[in-house]
Amino acid sequence: MKLVLSFNGSRGDVQPGLALAATLMGRGHDVVMAVPPNLVEFVTGAGVEAHPCGGSTDDVLGSGLVSTDLKSSNPARRVRAISELTLRGGRSAQETLLDLTTDADVIVGSSVGQERALNVAEKRAIPYVPVHYCPVRKNGIVSILPFASGLAPWLTRASWTVLEQVLWRATRRTEDELRADLGLSPAASTTATRIARRGVPEIQAYDGALFPGLAREWGPQRPLVGFLDLAPRTRRLLHGESTHDDLDRWLDAGPPPIYVGFGSMTVPDPERTSAALVTAAAATGRRLLVASGWSKFMDRSPTGSDTLYVTPSVDHSRVLPRCAAAVHHGGAGSTAAGLRAGIPTLVCWFGADQPMWGRQITRAGVGAALPVRTVTEETLTAAFVDILRDERASAARALGRRLTSAENAATAAVDVIEAVAPSKEHR
Repeated sequence: MKLVLSFNGSRGDVQPGLALAATLMGRGHDVVMAVPPNLVEFVTGAGVEAHPCGGSTDDVLGSGLVSTDLKSSNPARRVRAISELTLRGGRSAQETLLDLTTDADVIVGSSVGQERALNVAEKRAIPYVPVHYCPVRKNGIVSILPFASGLAPWLTRASWTVLEQVLWRATRRTEDELRADLGLSPAASTTATRIARRGVPEIQAYDGALFPGLAREWGPQRPLVGFLDLAPRTRRLLHGESTHDDLDRWLDAGPPPIYVGFGSMTVPDPERTSAALVTAAAATGRRLLVASGWSKFMDRSPTGSDTLYVTPSVDHSRVLPRCAAAVHHGGAGSTAAGLRAGIPTLVCWFGADQPMWGRQITRAGVGAALPVRTVTEETLTAAFVDILRDERASAARALGRRLTSAENAATAAVDVIEAVAPSKEHR
């Protein structure tokens, strides 16, 4: 069958979609991806057809919406930021999806931009299969409130209902304009409700080991398949058979370092944060391996020392198992990589779903979490001492062994997608 995969956001948001695309193509399906313009080359480098859809992620990440509004302590300001990010570039993205789905059987898409993908699926009268990287639907287990605990299940469910309604009211007018462009009537209910009424499963691309009881509450309509990641073959297509001799020599020359990487996040007060990291590492007798990432964090730091190594990026699957612990922003992909490596994690969260991942890691006993704005030499040193304890390392190794493998997660997700249109499975 022909599938259009609509994945928006940063590279970390698009990469799970690429993992799905590769697995689908391996089963003989025709796959096209719709991704931000700045990530088209990344996707085509893995041998998958890709088309630019919507605006550039780099422009969004560099805007005040992400750097300020999304991290605001004002809930109303955060909701406005979420709604604007949700619908930004919606008209052009919707037109692109409409063009790409002329003869498609199924649309698969991530949470960001799901409104326009759902609209196009409705217009084309084909299934839309959502892929979620964390719990974003009503449940009685995972709270939407950062570090809230002990709430009664009914209250937790009610808070999700309120959030759905608030987001819908914030985006409803623009969404109805997009629907009118397709000749569709105004939406009569929230996006979550409309998706549920269609009866198509919503793939949960994260591991149930971190959310005890959630799979049982949701049942087969929201299967928790595990974290999605690139297969070794796809990684080779992207990176070739390149060697990392310099990094390997540095890793071999001393004890396992603490890995630091904040992905696409812009670190506030980078000089203070980098100094705090160096001081905390020295206080705990550890070396630092820093992936400078999109924001080029610490890329001007002196390199070549025995205690600090800075590089633009690393292959998580290859490098993290050689580290003592991981420090990152709490994105789903970074969280999965650290957990699969079986090492403790410190989540220095910025906003969005990151506090939730920090909470789950803390509850699982495999790490700790703190807001990035509270990072100081003292708080980091205390956190490093905590996550480097033997019991944290032991718990992290045990949890890593329990996680669904990336291969099995992709297989399970593709099984769900194929079951949506069984009569066209081998078309």
